[in-house]
Amino acid sequence: MITDVLIIGNGAAGLASAITLRQHGASVVVVHRFADAHTIRVGESLAASARYSLTELDLWDKFLAAKHSPCYGNSSCWGDDRLFLYDFIQSSFGQGWYVNRKAFQSMLLQKAVLAGVRLIETNRVFKLVRENMYWQYTEGNLNIKATTVIDASGRNSWLSRQLGIKRIRRDNQIAVVSLLTYTNPIKSQQSLIESVPDGWWYVCDAGEGKVVRIFFTDPDLHDRADWLDPFYWCRKSMQTLFVKHRVPVNRYKYVLPIQYTSAGSQHLESYAGEGWLAAGDAACAFDPLSSHGIAFALRSGIDAGIAAKNELEGNTEAGNHYDQNIRLAFSLYKEQRSAIYRKETRWTDHPYWVRRQEEEKSAIFKDDMII
Repeated sequence: MITDVLIIGNGAAGLASAITLRQHGASVVVVHRFADAHTIRVGESLAASARYSLTELDLWDKFLAAKHSPCYGNSSCWGDDRLFLYDFIQSSFGQGWYVNRKAFQSMLLQKAVLAGVRLIETNRVFKLVRENMYWQYTEGNLNIKATTVIDASGRNSWLSRQLGIKRIRRDNQIAVVSLLTYTNPIKSQQSLIESVPDGWWYVCDAGEGKVVRIFFTDPDLHDRADWLDPFYWCRKSMQTLFVKHRVPVNRYKYVLPIQYTSAGSQHLESYAGEGWLAAGDAACAFDPLSSHGIAFALRSGIDAGIAAKNELEGNTEAGNHYDQNIRLAFSLYKEQRSAIYRKETRWTDHPYWVRRQEEEKSAIFKDDMII
């Protein structure tokens, strides 16, 4: 099989790249792993500014028709014991949305298939090598020859690792994700953020009487024996000022076992090279506090698709321009993140906050420190 572009990963970034390439007439194959039905994909929000990316993908009307739950603002207890409200009516972009990730993924997949993208499930036991200006993908009896590869494999950055591209971690933050339910839930169309000495909490509605409660922290700040104990995290939520009222532990029960996922800031040393580009989390992964996740996946996916198209047409500088744009995006994110964490001054002697408020260069962790 011969294709112009091979994409690794069928998340938002990979599919945005695939749809963009098909809009410009390039042939595309997407290889992706089997979906994990047990992974919790709730609590993710989409900023209103993402409408521009969705419009470019010709998906804006379909997105609105899906009726994702609106998010009208944020309540936050950060840097002060009081609760502050930021209403999105103050934003020029307007309200955001709590994304039903299953419906969102289905929308992208349908668009990609209708556009002529070929999707192939893989168990990841495959080889990918570059020979004579082409990439050769081999898995069993399947062989694919591609001019360009886009790595949209998520935080694992599969291709970049194979190429020896260094991935830099700036912290080891993880997310402790709980999906809870109650027959008569406390409804709110505003998310809640509350900082505490060893991290911060995030709470939002998940629809159908469910609520998602996430605690962001560093793993070494908690005894290993407590990690799998749901009562430990319930007790910690009871030590808050506001989360304990939004999600009373005596009213809610767990829908699924607690899940843990990496939620730190990390990025590649370079985002493009000879015949390849990285997009989405495979390029840069952001602290969830920034709310950049899905929006960046879409934007970088579109831009990677355009860069790949330009390279196919002979523009040898397209990859470099893409690399520079991603560098700029991550640089702006770092400034924003640092400014937000500096606002919390109540626990300047606690390790979680010390790590985020010290100089950038001392906060960098090498890839081999991933837990």
